Amino acid sequence: MTGSGLHRGPLPALVELERRLRWRFAPLLIFVAMMVGLGTAAAVSLLVPRGTVAGIPGDADARAAFTLMRAQAPPGMGALRFRSELTGEAEAGRPPLDPATAVEAQALLARARARHPLDPRLPAALAHLDLARRRFEHAERGYRRALVLAPHYGEARLGLGVALALQAEREVDPLEQRALRLQAVAQFAAVPARDPAHAHALYDRAVLLAEVGRRPEAERRGREYLSAYGGDAWAESLGVRLPAAR
Repeated sequence: MTGSGLHRGPLPALVELERRLRWRFAPLLIFVAMMVGLGTAAAVSLLVPRGTVAGIPGDADARAAFTLMRAQAPPGMGALRFRSELTGEAEAGRPPLDPATAVEAQALLARARARHPLDPRLPAALAHLDLARRRFEHAERGYRRALVLAPHYGEARLGLGVALALQAEREVDPLEQRALRLQAVAQFAAVPARDPAHAHALYDRAVLLAEVGRRPEAERRGREYLSAYGGDAWAESLGVRLPAAR
């Protein structure tokens, strides 16, 4: 009996150990599979050409909203450059957006978005409306929703940067103000060079870098802008702001 017990005693412990190892091994396999999946997705995203998101959605309500907004004077964005397919080219001193027009356009775009939830141009257009109405936090959320759908969408990056920069102007805490401006700079820097919004983003990047005290970098971006876009109407303004960039 004693000998028989010596042979059988360790077996339950070994079985329990094996069971525990299997239990721990399953999550490890799941984790490895997730890492492989994420790595594959990252590799595909790097290898697949990135298309430029631009233009007007094909939805009838969206087209009606864009037509409605294009009949309005584009709202200004202070010292910053901004342009969107919905609101056009911002100019300083423009009157604020008519509230009734904004509400009508918002309803049209909301209906279009319900039919096309994966089109990033629709949440971006709604964010443009919020930006024009100076609802900066709402605009920020809308642009971020668009960027989840299209991370390289230059118009949404530009809009998000402008929304953050204009939020900074309302901020009384100097540290929070600087943080918002640096976040805006990062959004401008993320606009691809081939994107229609690149000139606006580069201009705003140079202006904000100067405002946060990063003068040498601001002047480098200013020279980059003047080299690429020196013939436009904003070049003189940037030359006044950053004379060393000339």
